[in-house]
Amino acid sequence: MSQASAVAAPRPGARGFKAELDGVRERMRALGFGYDEIAAEVSRRYQVRPRQAYRLAWGWTQDQAAARFNELAAGEGTDPEGRAGMTGPHLCELEQWPNSERKPSVYALCLLAGVYDTDVLCLLDLADHESLPQQDRLVLMRRLPAQTTFGERVLALAEARGGLSLRELARRVPCDASHLSKVVHGRKRASLRVAARLDDLLEAAGELVALADATAPDDGPEPGQDPTRQPGELSAPAVTGGMSLTLPYVPARLVIEVSGPAEADGRAEGGVAGAAPGRLALVRGGSPQADGSEAG
Repeated sequence: MSQASAVAAPRPGARGFKAELDGVRERMRALGFGYDEIAAEVSRRYQVRPRQAYRLAWGWTQDQAAARFNELAAGEGTDPEGRAGMTGPHLCELEQWPNSERKPSVYALCLLAGVYDTDVLCLLDLADHESLPQQDRLVLMRRLPAQTTFGERVLALAEARGGLSLRELARRVPCDASHLSKVVHGRKRASLRVAARLDDLLEAAGELVALADATAPDDGPEPGQDPTRQPGELSAPAVTGGMSLTLPYVPARLVIEVSGPAEADGRAEGGVAGAAPGRLALVRGGSPQADGSEAG
């Protein structure tokens, strides 16, 4: 027996492989190495693809990792009923691609990165980059302009799809148009559910999922409240030339809020004179005021 064959590491699935892998992981953890370093050692030592290396670094079977994938999807709102359908055999195909027929989507790669607590690029090697569609690579490598926000990209994609309005997008999601307007204009964070749905509607190939800040979901609705509507809002705001009107309900009076960027001369975007941000309050038995303060 040659010296090389005597020290050759067992292949995954071979007798003695699990015991050796557990030993390598325990020794590296004892020395303070993290799972990124362990995965790199597993990949080098056993010649496995990066997605498989990360799963082995955590010591999980394919079925165990698939279960965690489904749990994460449910927890982030993309599969609240826990029916994501990731299975051990399915995960095996994603691990072996491009040597298999099942290409991992941008969304699946992002979720796997969450499962393994790493950056999504750590799950890709040269063969992956050479085989992925260019659009997927650009999304995963975050080569969008630094100033691009989720809302800006939604508006650009909507315009490229025939000038879809926010109201029409909200109808197709579906969600409240007021909520979507706040998301697009940066006043609320996009949930992963809304981002994934918009990504599908606008054919963004995972770009919007990657841009959405899914790690900070919005607070849940009160019991019996529309989950996409904010407390006090009666309907979606009318949006014209950058100006929005919100009509909250207050007993015994009507309050109209005017919000939107206003120039120094008091003229709002779109040439609407005197539409500086403020409040017009009509109170029963009182006089209306439009000086930016509420009527007492």
